[in-house]
Amino acid sequence: MDKAFELVLIVPYMSQKAGEIQEFLLTTREKSTPDPLRGIHLYSWSSSDTIGIALSFDAACPPHAVKEIEAWAEKLEAKLYNLMSMGEKERDAFQSKLPLTSDIKFSGDFDIRTAIKSILARTTSTIGRKYQRYSTSIKVVFKSKEHFIEEYSNDISKGGIFVATENPLPVESRIELILFLPESSKEVRIVGEVVHVFGSEQAKLLDNKRVPGMGVQFLEFEDDGKKVLEEYFTSLSTPR
Repeated sequence: MDKAFELVLIVPYMSQKAGEIQEFLLTTREKSTPDPLRGIHLYSWSSSDTIGIALSFDAACPPHAVKEIEAWAEKLEAKLYNLMSMGEKERDAFQSKLPLTSDIKFSGDFDIRTAIKSILARTTSTIGRKYQRYSTSIKVVFKSKEHFIEEYSNDISKGGIFVATENPLPVESRIELILFLPESSKEVRIVGEVVHVFGSEQAKLLDNKRVPGMGVQFLEFEDDGKKVLEEYFTSLSTPR
């Protein structure tokens, strides 16, 4: 992104607000004449239900347009950043994070409805979304290079797990996990594949209580590990 006047919205829970976001983008584009709107840029992250919207203008954004965008940001519960109010180094750092950390990008003369549909489809197809997800603290051990790392997860399903770690493995890495279930003496050993990585820069940018880590899809269970894990899920769903 070059040196234009820019406003950026970071909108959480995109899947719940897709219709409102689409309306905002269409309205903004329709009202761009005679306002000097240069372009709309969209950014999304496969591991997060968040969308980034960058609006660039050829000159200072008209006050009435800023007020309308601020109103939309409040409606969407989005964080609004005025990049031109930042120092040059801070602005450059912020601008670089959007394209470098995101998985899907749209810019130029794209169809807004198609873009939102594509981002929504990608968001809802990430690891574990087709299975019920459980919020529970589980100790996870995995091997990274020449040593083992002990981390924790509070996001797991029958299909996979999100491991919170500052040391994620690359996407498509095969990984051996050992899960230590609460109130159980059994270990669950699993072979999985890293399907997405949520880096520390993404976490800082999105600032929506997400932590860095990696999403791992389960491929193979050792011994009766699958049965043990399913029994644990059943215990979580059973009232006590």
